[in-house]
This record gives sequence, C-alpha cells and structure tokens, in this order.
Amino acid sequence: MKLFLSLALFAAFLLFPAACADGVRDGLSLAAGQALPALFPFFLASGLLVRSGLAQALTRPAARPLARLYRLPPSAAPAVILGLTGGYPVGTATTVDLLRQGAFSRDTAARVNSFCNCASPGFCIGLAGLGIFGSARTGAMLYGIHILTALLTGLLVARPAQATAEGAAPYTPDTTPHQSFSSVFCAAVQQAAATALTVTAFLTVFCVLLQLVQPILSHLPYGNALSGMLELTSGLDALRALPFPDGVKLTLVSFLLGFGGLAVQFQARAVAEPAGLPMDNFAANKLLHGAMAAALTALLTRISPTALPAFAPVDNALQQRHYPVFFLILLLMLFTIWSGKKAKNKI
Repeated sequence: MKLFLSLALFAAFLLFPAACADGVRDGLSLAAGQALPALFPFFLASGLLVRSGLAQALTRPAARPLARLYRLPPSAAPAVILGLTGGYPVGTATTVDLLRQGAFSRDTAARVNSFCNCASPGFCIGLAGLGIFGSARTGAMLYGIHILTALLTGLLVARPAQATAEGAAPYTPDTTPHQSFSSVFCAAVQQAAATALTVTAFLTVFCVLLQLVQPILSHLPYGNALSGMLELTSGLDALRALPFPDGVKLTLVSFLLGFGGLAVQFQARAVAEPAGLPMDNFAANKLLHGAMAAALTALLTRISPTALPAFAPVDNALQQRHYPVFFLILLLMLFTIWSGKKAKNKI
C-alpha cells in the first residue's frame, strides 16, 4: 500500500504539474497570510513557558482539576492550557517539550495530547465566525462549543482506568543552572522555527492534494464541503459559498473545527513522532471531538434556532473590545469553578 500510494502521488505530480504549482502557491500563501501570523507567537510562547520554568506557576491552580477530572499530573497544565488556546498544533508542541524535559511519561503525554489540540479563539472568531457568518458572536460560540467538547472528549479518552502515582508527582522544570534568558530565548525561537516550517510544509502538501482532487469533488453533490477533511482553512472557505442554511453550515463548521482536517493531524504527528510521543488513537479522538461538537451545535440550533444570539452580526465597535480574550477568561473561570464543585461532591 505504501508503494502504491507513493507511485500514485509521483504519477499525479508528473501528469498535473500546473495543479501542483497552484497548490504550492496556495499553501505558501495560506501559511504566510493566515497560519503563521496566528500560530508563531504561540509556538514561541509555549517554548519560553516550558524552558524558563514559568510553567510551574500554572501547576498549582490547575493541579486539582487535572487530577480529579483527568488523573493528570500538575505538570500537564501548560500543555492543557496552551493546547486549548494556542491553536493547532501548539498543544502537541508543548506536550513534546514537557516530555523531553521528563515532566511525565509517554503514556501521560499521549493522554494529554489526545484532547489538547484545538483551534485558537482568533481562528474560530476571525475565520469561522466573521469569515463565514459575518458575526464575531458566532465565532465565539463556536469556540466555546469547541473547547467544551474537547474537555468532554478528554473525559472519555484521556482518563485512565486506574489512578497512578504519577498523578500526584511534583514537577520540577528542567532549568539548567545559571542558564540565561538569552539561551532560553534562542532555544525557544529555534524550536518555534522548526515547528513553523513543519506547519508550512504540511499546509503546502495538502493544498497540492486538494488541487489534485478538486476535479473529483466538483462533480460530487456538495463535494466541496469534503475539502475541509483534508485542509481545514480551504474547507471553511468552500463552505461559505455552499447553499446551506446557517444552522447546517454551523454544524458542519463545528465538526471541521473539532476534526481539524488531515493536514492538522499530520502536523501534530510530525511534531510528536520524533520525540516518541504515541499517536495511535489520535485520528479517532479528533473524529470523536468533531462528532461531539457537531451534535452539540445541532442540538443548540434545534432547541433555539432564533433565540441564539450567535447568528446576529455585531458592529465594529464591539469587535474591537477584545471580546475573544474576555470570553476565554470567562470560560476558564467557569471550568475551574465547575471542576472544583465536582471535586468537593466526590469528597
């Protein structure tokens, strides 16, 4: 099968050079115009957070919720928080950094990575909300559903059958004695550059594949809706032109955000596998995440298709009030309160 697929791709590259060239241009443009401006600062921030020891500050407030709900050690807090807020594949990159520092075992790293790879709030609000529906509120609601179903997915796939001693193990960051900030900064920049190059390469490759299969998709009924299964951003752009009701579009977008597309999943694999991070059930977990997000979105639109404020566009003044940051802080506060109450009930 590997030989067959390799020969098929080689033949496609030879027979359709114009389509491949268009795909390369689309991929590089997508990486430079949308992906890297949104993701590279988080790549750098995650590297600094892990290498400088600042990650230890996140372990104390997150220790109890992670232990009670997911049976994860406090050292998983940076990967969980950055994975839920930083965009694809910041969660995997942070998990790999922590794994290399010995913060937790490979099994624990795989459990963290099973649900902490999410779209960023800027991606959901800017591209999905404003780009497709013309509403920042729609994007904020999509992001809320996206994060909620990611946390629910973690309860189903990341919680081991039995608690282990590692769940309460303290974490001491790997801070080399007398290591200066310049050394930490240089290492974080180099790692961020390597991750950015990986993201760009996979975006480009999957844009080429999308160009090759586009003639097939164009002959299928609403075939363009399937392009998001390969590459998320292009798939969302294709959904915008489809003659679907807003409720159907919202459900499809919610599924694609949870699934992430094969390009996103291969980006995560490329970051994880050199470090020995297991990725056996990663695709199945992302499929579960997308299915749960779509089901919750469909339920909300079915219960109250007109009362949901998400479909109402907002003016430019409201969009400039840092609504995504406020929504994220509120979501994290509600999650902390809810997890704390659940822990007290169990006690």
